[in-house]
Amino acid sequence: MSCRQASLLFLCFLGLVTTFHLWFINSGHFNLAPDEAHYWVWSKRLDWSYYSKGPMVAYLIALSTRLGGDTEFFIRLPAVLLSAGTALLTFLLAVRLCHSTIAGLEAVLLLAAMPLYEAGSILMTIDAPLVFFWSLTLLLIHRALTANGNVWWLFAGISLGLGLLSKYTMAVVVPQTFLYLALSRDHRFWMWRSGPYLALGVGLLLFSPVIYWNATHGLVSFRHLLEQLGGGKDTVLPLKSLGEFIVSQVGVVTPVLFVVLMIGLWEVGWTGLTRRGDDASLFLFCASVPLLLACVITGLWTKVQANWAAPAFIAMAIAAAKWRSCAPIQGYSALRWTRSRALFAGALLTGFLFSAIGHFPHALASVGLPLPRKLDLTRRLRGWADLGTQVSTVYQEMSRNRSTFVFSDRYQIASEAMFYVPAHPPTFNIQLGRRMNQFDVWGGTEEVRGWDAVFVTDRSDLPEAVLRSFDIVKPERPTYHLKVDHVRDLNSWSIFRCYGFRGFPPAQQLGY
Repeated sequence: MSCRQASLLFLCFLGLVTTFHLWFINSGHFNLAPDEAHYWVWSKRLDWSYYSKGPMVAYLIALSTRLGGDTEFFIRLPAVLLSAGTALLTFLLAVRLCHSTIAGLEAVLLLAAMPLYEAGSILMTIDAPLVFFWSLTLLLIHRALTANGNVWWLFAGISLGLGLLSKYTMAVVVPQTFLYLALSRDHRFWMWRSGPYLALGVGLLLFSPVIYWNATHGLVSFRHLLEQLGGGKDTVLPLKSLGEFIVSQVGVVTPVLFVVLMIGLWEVGWTGLTRRGDDASLFLFCASVPLLLACVITGLWTKVQANWAAPAFIAMAIAAAKWRSCAPIQGYSALRWTRSRALFAGALLTGFLFSAIGHFPHALASVGLPLPRKLDLTRRLRGWADLGTQVSTVYQEMSRNRSTFVFSDRYQIASEAMFYVPAHPPTFNIQLGRRMNQFDVWGGTEEVRGWDAVFVTDRSDLPEAVLRSFDIVKPERPTYHLKVDHVRDLNSWSIFRCYGFRGFPPAQQLGY
């Protein structure tokens, strides 16, 4: 395959995948995920930062919905566009590092075959902008290494700052860059030049509004981050937690593809650290291992979420493509070369198959092989619109006579209800002894004293605190079931009519 053919195939593949993603988010197959709905709620109250994350996800959703309206399509449109941009950046970075458009195409194919990446291509969470700006920063840094002056370092700093506004994981780019500079014979001189420090300064300058917001809000983001990294009271069994993290990485990537990525990572690590002159391998090694190592170490004392290592897969996909492109040159036998091709093909086949099942889980049920409930991760993306219809009916009836708000004991339900009730009513999250969230930062319940309310919960019992908060509480629908098929319940909720709000009683907050 020629370089021109590989470039054309990449453009055709990117166009087809992006078109599919646009069709899919417009098809209504899945409702908003709870986090997507919560970030949409953020976008209605723009600020310098938020309780647990920076403001980028809220800004992007706000921009998109201002242009097209508060719909699932326009909430998710930025994720589709960012994923297309990430694919383009991965291709360009792979071409620079591997000097091969074929390697660029293979890196993008490996990335697209990952179920984790595919989910990030249609769900508008903080990972979509994070991975985009991570990829952009890597490309700009590599360009800056071979350029005269500091212009590319300036651009890299801007990208770093925007990434920090997306998710704090972006901070790992800083130590991994200086690790690369310290190990690289060709580019170590940059440690004594102003370029990298300019990038760091610009990144921190763009991040400074988040620091200011936290300084005026009791440092809640940093307290939350500290607890997420194990600073809370929860303890785990180190080997069990570490094992769960490794299994989760195999799951979100698929087993065969995970093996290919690890082979690629091993190859660039070996060649980058032992062979002088293979600076590209060293760059890829330093662009992936520090984040993976941070997740592994953190997993020794706290639970590590499966998506925390997502940015590292960019460099790992390129490393796998580099291993593939260099294999015949390095004297591989015909048998070993054939095996590597078969492994690569198997990784793509199984990856795309798992992603297809994730998009269309009912396809298995149609042939008599329904997914077990625990394996059907899309169950959290169904039923919310139906819940919104039920809550809206009650809300409309009550709001005719008196001002009415909606509340829940979980921020996920509160956010989904606020979005799927067409009136988008004032919505709150009662504190019943849980971790802090953005609803607590906003407060505002004092302003609705005397109002009526609709309480939505997935609990089987009515909390005593809710009874004490109102003059009268009546069950509207003791149990509302949404069935995924004729046998299994997908979700169930209870809805209550509450009259005469007195104010929520104080409750102990269980951490940040």
